[in-house]
Amino acid sequence: MQTSGASLRMRPFTPKELLTKTMPFVWAKLLLRLVATLLTTGLLALGIFIVTRNPSMGIGVIIVSVLISGVANFVLIRVFGYATRVGHIAVLAETVKTGAIPANQVSYGTSKVKERIGTAATFFIINKLIDAAVIQIQNRVANVAGAFGSIPGMSNILKFGKAVIKNALKYVDECCVAWIFYGDAQQSAWKGAMDGITIYAQNWKVILGSAVKTALWIYGATLLLMVVLILIFSGLLSFVGGLWGVLAWFVGVMIALSIKSAFLDSWAMVLILVAFLEVAPTTEIRVDIYGKLSDMSPAFRQIANKANVDIAGGSAVTPSVFASTPAPTPLQPPQRNVQPHQPIVASVVFCGECGIKNPAGTRFCGVCGKRV
Repeated sequence: MQTSGASLRMRPFTPKELLTKTMPFVWAKLLLRLVATLLTTGLLALGIFIVTRNPSMGIGVIIVSVLISGVANFVLIRVFGYATRVGHIAVLAETVKTGAIPANQVSYGTSKVKERIGTAATFFIINKLIDAAVIQIQNRVANVAGAFGSIPGMSNILKFGKAVIKNALKYVDECCVAWIFYGDAQQSAWKGAMDGITIYAQNWKVILGSAVKTALWIYGATLLLMVVLILIFSGLLSFVGGLWGVLAWFVGVMIALSIKSAFLDSWAMVLILVAFLEVAPTTEIRVDIYGKLSDMSPAFRQIANKANVDIAGGSAVTPSVFASTPAPTPLQPPQRNVQPHQPIVASVVFCGECGIKNPAGTRFCGVCGKRV
């Protein structure tokens, strides 16, 4: 049963409590990262040890170690770590929705992913398309003005700003994933992904603003953590120097990244997810938004096509579904709080380039001058 917007704003758990009560997933993320780091460090240490005695053989061992550790990292982090992250999102979404923590979080997360997504491969494809669609839409809606590029030093600032936004968007796409689990159990994963992206597009200023602030302090915290750990490990191995000193730097960086991934990224995900779910249940999806987002993002168009095929029971979707002002058809899915067979009379139109509101009937944006 969905909670109302009022009950959601009176959520029983704060972000800090949500993180604390779902710590099994955080510890699992940390364990996977540390095991991968330990394995990689051990193999590199073996190679360095051999290099000091037989350089040619040692270099060969280091190369083999890098290949082995690459495969191990893929399995531990990309496969098991990926599944752990998705299970964590499923549990968080359920907790925010119902106000209760599932009894067995790990089992619940695993079963929920299988129930809503199907195979891991399917979910991997959905997640990658969500990630691409969010970035593509953001590039169109919140494009940083290029007019400042001629100011000395401004181009570097703009590059940094875009890097921060791109990093923040990875937390936003997790919110779109959460909407798959938050929605109706009978709803397809593709439909949930499509609606999640649409809700973000309609509330991007609020959600992205929170995500950017979170990404900035995570940048600072990660940098500080790296410096501290590098100094500690460098001090422990300062008496040997050489390649062992390089290994010390490597260990410090890897442990810092492990802590960041487990604790800081999980905390950021909870913060942004809560911000997203505060506005998502009460957001009225505009009838014309699907067509506009499809024009902005090829990745969104793929998701929407898959969603409409699911809704139509396997029938191919017609191009008219993605027209800028689509007419109601049997393939047009009904949305929450929107009557799909009643035309929406908009009082304002949004610029696809800068996102600014303009009066209805405007042909060119009053701010950036682009065609609306």
